[in-house]
Amino acid sequence: MPTIIDDDFMVCTDCLMIIANDDASGLDYSLGEEGAEARMREIREAIEDIQREEGQIAVGDSDRDDEFSSSPCACCGTRLAGARHHCVILGSDRER
Repeated sequence: MPTIIDDDFMVCTDCLMIIANDDASGLDYSLGEEGAEARMREIREAIEDIQREEGQIAVGDSDRDDEFSSSPCACCGTRLAGARHHCVILGSDRER
């Protein structure tokens, strides 16, 4: 059974789309085709690194979302101000 190993993992909207739905199509609206492709690769690599080193990222409690934050995204590290969404990192009991 998974256990929460990080209950304060706040991510940007771009990362949330990919974590929640494996969908990066929203990037096309604000970035050109090449920019969207590069941003998608950046986010997917960050997710893979975190999941390899720490555990599975899952969507958390939307009541803990922050509508506007200047804190960096815990996933991709972007420093662009904006919404931050609550996620958790899950690990297996066997890993502890």
